[in-house]
Amino acid sequence: MSANKTENYKLHTWEASDDFLRQEFNENFAAIDAAIHENVVAGAYIGDGADRQAIDLGFTPKAVLVMDERGEASYSTYIRGGLAVSGGPCRYGDQEIIVIVEGGFRAVYDHSKYVDIGANIKGETYHYLAFR
Repeated sequence: MSANKTENYKLHTWEASDDFLRQEFNENFAAIDAAIHENVVAGAYIGDGADRQAIDLGFTPKAVLVMDERGEASYSTYIRGGLAVSGGPCRYGDQEIIVIVEGGFRAVYDHSKYVDIGANIKGETYHYLAFR
């Protein structure tokens, strides 16, 4: 049997002299599965070409990762996504791309630059992971 448990998720940990029990491994995997299910949301949206598009998640995330449909945040001179954290938007230079807002996040598209910057290009599909 395990001698200890982790602080946050109470997962079983073992000392060198402890015996392993299958039940304890299964309990660990169930706890990890529940934590991921409760704290990570995956989804997609289609860019509408506006300067800003609000993506409603029903909660305010701590972090959001956005990629284009190819699974890229950028290529060549195209900036299409990236990682935003609470209080720290995803940026390219001074241009915000992804911003966490109350209830979700905002995808931004800048039409004025010589490079294609933004995560809201009309007709493009974007995939995201949002962390509670």
